[in-house]
Amino acid sequence: MKPFIALFFGILLVTSCQDTKTPTIYPRKVGVDSVYANLIVQPQVEKKTTKIAVSPSNVTKPKIEAQGTPTQQKVQVDQKVGLSANTTRDTLKITYAKAEANPTKAAGQTNLFSFNSDTAKKVSIKIIAQDTLANLRINHIQGPVDSIKGGPFGKTIIYNLPARGYYHFSVSEKPSLGKPYTGTYKVEVKLLWK
Repeated sequence: MKPFIALFFGILLVTSCQDTKTPTIYPRKVGVDSVYANLIVQPQVEKKTTKIAVSPSNVTKPKIEAQGTPTQQKVQVDQKVGLSANTTRDTLKITYAKAEANPTKAAGQTNLFSFNSDTAKKVSIKIIAQDTLANLRINHIQGPVDSIKGGPFGKTIIYNLPARGYYHFSVSEKPSLGKPYTGTYKVEVKLLWK
C-alpha cells in the first residue's frame, strides 16, 4: 500500500510541476460598461411654459430710489478697525513659548501687540475679559511679510506663521455692536509647533 501512495504523490507532484500555463490578467475597462450606461443617465425635466396675457394694469414695476437705482438690501460686512489716535503699543516677551499681558483699554482705543516667532509654526492668541460679553476682538494680524495678514477675528484664534520674524496683532471693539469696551483684560499668546 505504501508504494501506491508514494507513486500517487509522485505522479501528482510531477504533473503539477509541468503545468506552465499561468493565468492571463487583462486591464479593467475605464468608465461605465455600455450595458449599464442607461442606469446613470439622469432624466431630463421638461419645462412647461404657460403664456399669460399681460395688460398694462397688472404689470408691477420695481421700486426705484431717488437716485434711479433699484432698491437693494444693505448687508453689513464685518471690517477691521484702523489704528486709533491713542493706540497703545506693547511688545510681548515670549518665555517658554508663552506670553501674557494685562492691558487697559479706553473706549474707541486700539491696543497693538508685537511678538517674535523664530521657529514656531502657529500661534494661539486668546483675549479674556471679566465680562464674557465684552465688545473685544482680535482685530487684525500682520506678519513680517506684507502678504501675511488677516482679520477680523473673534476672541480666540490659532494662526499659521509661515515666516520667521515679528508679528503684530491689534485688539479693538467690533463697531457694529455699539458699546465700546473700557477696562482691563488679559491677552494670552502661545507658540505652537504642531
